[in-house]
Amino acid sequence: MSRTSFSIAAAIVAALIFTGFRLWLYFERRAELDGLTLGERVRLFWVGFRLDGVVVSRTCVPLLLLELVLTEMDVWEIEPLLLAYLGPVYFVCFFAEIAGLYFFRYYNCRLNYLVFEHGADREVIKTVLKTYPVLRIFLISMMGAAISLFLVTTLRSLALAKGSAPLVWYWEVAITLIWLLIVVFATRGTFDHRPLNPSFASVTNNRIANEIALCGIFNLLYEWSHRLKNEFAPLKTIMPTPPAEAAVSRVRARLAAQGTLTDDSPNPLVRHIKGRAVNEPLNVVLVIMESFTGRLIGCLGGQPALSPELDKLATEGVLLEQCYATGERTIQALEAAVSSFPPLPGSGVVKRPQARHGFATLAGVLKERGYAGLFLYGGQGIFDQMRAFFLANGFDAFIEEKDFTAPVFRGTWGVSDEDLFRRADQEFRRLDAQGRPFCATILTVSLHSPWEYPPDRIQPLPAQTQVPAGFELAELNNFLYADYAVGKFIREARGASYFDRTLFVFVGDHGVHLRSAGLVPVDDYLVPALFLCPAHLAPARIKRVSSQIDLPPTIMGILGGDYRSPFFGADVIHGDADDPFAIVIYNKRRYGVVSDRELIVFPYKSGRIGFERDDASNGWRQVAISTAQAGRAENAAAMLRVAEDLLVGSRYTAMPNRARTSA
Repeated sequence: MSRTSFSIAAAIVAALIFTGFRLWLYFERRAELDGLTLGERVRLFWVGFRLDGVVVSRTCVPLLLLELVLTEMDVWEIEPLLLAYLGPVYFVCFFAEIAGLYFFRYYNCRLNYLVFEHGADREVIKTVLKTYPVLRIFLISMMGAAISLFLVTTLRSLALAKGSAPLVWYWEVAITLIWLLIVVFATRGTFDHRPLNPSFASVTNNRIANEIALCGIFNLLYEWSHRLKNEFAPLKTIMPTPPAEAAVSRVRARLAAQGTLTDDSPNPLVRHIKGRAVNEPLNVVLVIMESFTGRLIGCLGGQPALSPELDKLATEGVLLEQCYATGERTIQALEAAVSSFPPLPGSGVVKRPQARHGFATLAGVLKERGYAGLFLYGGQGIFDQMRAFFLANGFDAFIEEKDFTAPVFRGTWGVSDEDLFRRADQEFRRLDAQGRPFCATILTVSLHSPWEYPPDRIQPLPAQTQVPAGFELAELNNFLYADYAVGKFIREARGASYFDRTLFVFVGDHGVHLRSAGLVPVDDYLVPALFLCPAHLAPARIKRVSSQIDLPPTIMGILGGDYRSPFFGADVIHGDADDPFAIVIYNKRRYGVVSDRELIVFPYKSGRIGFERDDASNGWRQVAISTAQAGRAENAAAMLRVAEDLLVGSRYTAMPNRARTSA
């Protein structure tokens, strides 16, 4: 048998442990899986096997390296040491899986971030020790580890049985090479350029099925690695924060003018908003444009003006002239434009484990009205765990790169914007034919380095074009293509029956090449935000300062009708302007609060710095913080504190207490 027989046997036993407990969960919760097709059930176990494989293969790497470096006799002699290594590994596997059964019964999910958060609380640990049979789990895990070691030695002995003929050398090399390739592949779990993450388990629309597909140890290791990178930094480590109760009171007072506070939800910000009467439901298409900076948008005064198509549409719609992106990455635009959630330090909420179920979104609010929720993305849904987030939070379907057959153009980041918009138009026509209103979010990918797009679509800029600092000529041409794709999409949509009953919203996801010398380069955060619905919305230009978090409540204001709002933003079109401001975050650590002519910067960890300007064409100059600025800074700090508390407590919802409990 191959010299790698020990690591192969160890991997087989570990895989059996994980698969066995997944089967246990599957049969224990089978009543909740009745709607799954046979294909979905098979994918559940296949995806789970691949996630398990990441853990198993990385555990086997030290064993495999020793087998490759040492002679077979040497491996045999140090087998007791190898077993001493495997013993604790198997014990941890059994302990995590058995404890995970109790965890699943209580939380309806696999082991996750809650282990770290509750594990730091002594009272919780005392409760766990008192409530659950921890000693029994410990002893069973010890027994399971011992049995697993026996199985490993048995399998290895069978492979090295005296009666078996030795392998020919080339078979020995082939088996070793194949096993090495399997282990290398399994450590990432995929051939894609992005390794597996927990969102890979979102194989169905059934949350329980997706949780069964997950691997608890994989979840914990993934969460631990992000904590080491400080990607989920607490707000208090970045800036001074007000006490929780004071923050809630301040934010409630600010939002109370929008509607009637309900006081019946775990989210203290929920308001009942009374909208205008609705004759017919409007569809919603929210298009989030990759890198669509305001610096190149003609109708916003950008130079060079590279948005002829959007500029034409702006004459038919409502254009927000001072809309700010909340951050520097797409993930921050998603949380803002889809969930009206302000930016927190570190990674956006789309990647955060606390937001993987029951997190408020525009699609979730409209789901209460019978809307179909659809997310379309030209890239891979595993990126930033988008697929898992959206399918768990109000969206019924997630269409990604693998769902496109024979696209016109496929680049490094996915299919072209043309392909994406064409598929969107097909889906909208299908839903319209069914008579069902829809809320769709489209995330484009074409405007991204290395600047790839289909040929013969635009007239490239001449080589002597004056390129703004930080940009490339190829990038400017790509910007023209992204704008071209928008125009083509709307021209084709005008011929569809759904067009006159659809609100289209176009917004840039973030600025690019943040060149300003300021502590927070807010001028580079300006992005286009356009509401287009010619049959129902008169053209207008709004100068009021806004940000991406204002999009969901503004969309709901245009749609009309009553609804429960969990949103942090405000209706920019119909609401009264009460000292509007935008919160932006720079480098995931430094906050800026910008109004029409004033800016407050929160330097890292302490203090505030005030700035002002005469108009948008002039630079910022430092000034003493005024009373108005101080109040604005307090409002912003309170919003961020409340947002963090709602996220950590998984309470960012519009649902009342009773409905949330039953859910």
